[in-house]
Amino acid sequence: MVAGQPELGPGRAAGYYSWQHRLPAASAGYLRWAGFAGLFFAGLLLGIMAVLLGALFQGQDLSLLPDEMLQPQLLRLVGGAVIQASLSAVLSIIVGAGCALCVFRRGMFFGRSALLTLSFLAMIMPTTVAAVSLLSLWGRQGAVRQSVNSLFGTDLLFAPYGLFMVILAHMFFNAPLVMRVCLSVLQAIPESQMKLAAQLRFGAGSYLRFIEWPAVKQALPSLFGLIFLLCFSSFSLVLMLGGGPAVSTLEVAIYTALRFEFNLPRAGALALLQLLISSVVILSLSRLELQSWTSRLDAMQTVPRSDRDRISVKSLDIFVVALFCLIVVGPVLSLILGIDIGGGAGLFHRPVFWSALFSSCLLGLTAATASTAAALLLAAGRCHLHYLDHPLIRERGAEIIALSVSVYLVLPAIVLGTASFLLLRGIADLFASAFWLVLFSNTLMSLPFAARILMARYSAVVSRSHRLALSLNLRGYSYFSRIILPAMRHEIGLSLGLCCALSLGDFGVIALFGSDRFQTLPWLLYQYASRYGGPEAEVLSLLLLLLAVALYWLLYKSVGLWAERGLRPC
Repeated sequence: MVAGQPELGPGRAAGYYSWQHRLPAASAGYLRWAGFAGLFFAGLLLGIMAVLLGALFQGQDLSLLPDEMLQPQLLRLVGGAVIQASLSAVLSIIVGAGCALCVFRRGMFFGRSALLTLSFLAMIMPTTVAAVSLLSLWGRQGAVRQSVNSLFGTDLLFAPYGLFMVILAHMFFNAPLVMRVCLSVLQAIPESQMKLAAQLRFGAGSYLRFIEWPAVKQALPSLFGLIFLLCFSSFSLVLMLGGGPAVSTLEVAIYTALRFEFNLPRAGALALLQLLISSVVILSLSRLELQSWTSRLDAMQTVPRSDRDRISVKSLDIFVVALFCLIVVGPVLSLILGIDIGGGAGLFHRPVFWSALFSSCLLGLTAATASTAAALLLAAGRCHLHYLDHPLIRERGAEIIALSVSVYLVLPAIVLGTASFLLLRGIADLFASAFWLVLFSNTLMSLPFAARILMARYSAVVSRSHRLALSLNLRGYSYFSRIILPAMRHEIGLSLGLCCALSLGDFGVIALFGSDRFQTLPWLLYQYASRYGGPEAEVLSLLLLLLAVALYWLLYKSVGLWAERGLRPC
């Protein structure tokens, strides 16, 4: 940033932007319109949230809700979900943080880039694909279980379905997130500290006690809260790997009450309880700062370490990284190597597959575009709030926009689907409108991720370039294509790719409204895996994984080409 140049962002006093009063009236009006548009859109999202919450209460006898929520069966369900989420979060942090420490200590080694790439792959993998992959490695016919049986003559592992399998699935998704966040924190340690530690001949314990642990521990509380929330509200993994009612979550109970029992009061009470618990966790997370998990991990410390070459340390690093690879990389390799393509080739002769493929691609691309556009609109509104005339709106506008983004983290897909069902069941044919309901759900589900990726970077770019852009009369699309897009090509491409992968593999609302008239690939995969299984489910899993990676890569590269085109002279 140029010295003396003001930074645009929320929460600053109006006098700090004294230069804005010297802008032309047309420029100030444009910026005022941008701030108002972002704030209006945030209010619209909050209004939709209020309507959906009202649908949960509609027709409910509120005096009976406490008794419904305090039933012993429901309390056992919540207690089991809390234990499962806590164990999943703790073990994910242990494995992920341990791997980050080992990778940081080893520096450059063979396979480091592949390990980091595969750790990011787990973040975009569809949950239904992950479930099939885990079963291919740890299931009854899995490679690990068969190897243990051949060595010891009996099955010594945990049950192929149940609590341990669900925890393992959650570690598969969350340990890579912990590893990337902790590794980015470790790489931010000043080199002066590492040089001093090397001069003092620190051992591995001293490095951990005085340098690494003080840096890593700041990120752990927020990571634990985020992972706990994701595991507590887990749906498809618990549905496919839980093995029955003994291992369940509130979302699975909502799905059962609505899809099979058609018990609307119970579904509404469960959804309300899920909303209350998630809200408490979100409010707790709002007080913590979560480190960015989109940081580039190419840079490494070049300072030699005094503990790196010790045999005991090398053995520990190999063991921890191997354990991480077994949990994260092993299931994917097992699925790819053990797939029976010939036996699953019949999948391509089914018209339902091609219909589901078209629906999934359309949903993924549309939801990704809508989520990224909405996040950019909210980011623009957040940056230009200080141009609005009313002082109260300037002060509270940033809070309204932040709330509109984060509020959908407390409204999981099944709760959103339940509220939509209760709101629209007497107005429209829900199964005929399933595409639009799933699109709406996937857009809102991806919005918090897109906003987290884009907002901070957008504010930084605007703070450096906005005065020059206004002086050159760059507004609207010209400003976006010439300034914002080239500077944010990485973040916009990442947002589009990640949101598309999340939407493509989502098995939330489609679980409620999927039917013969509308299918997606995750819905079709769940049908095959739960009823038929076999080669067709494995082939479909691999295709869904390859499709998610291909669309992610295509969107990311397309943004880069679009940015280069925007920089060409007219």
